Amino acid sequence: MTAMTSKYRILETNVLLERFVTYNEVFSEYLKTIKIIERGEALRYETYGRLIDNYIRNIKQFIKLCNSYLAKYKLENSLVAEKLNNYFFDLMGAISCMNPESETVDHASLELAQSRIKERQTEFINSINFFIK
Repeated sequence: MTAMTSKYRILETNVLLERFVTYNEVFSEYLKTIKIIERGEALRYETYGRLIDNYIRNIKQFIKLCNSYLAKYKLENSLVAEKLNNYFFDLMGAISCMNPESETVDHASLELAQSRIKERQTEFINSINFFIK
């Protein structure tokens, strides 16, 4: 039974990592859209407020998926969970560079947020790789 459980855990971990990569692409595209909006090349209805709402919605969906995985393998208080929480914290922090009322962006904050997100991605991947070995 343990070998089968381990096999499923590895398969589900691979699925989680695949979703992690997919969501990373989604979040990167959101952050790229900021520049498109700023240049006035976005669709008429695309605003920072709308971008923030969609970005947060996707983060919440991904959090649910990750929480399900963490609960299933009883990893709520593990290093994997900690690194994942740090990643989500920095993802949420990235929206602070946008001001939906004035439709402006703090580019220095955006660059800092993007670099922190990349660091957190690496930390999470390293923690989950350690877990499945």
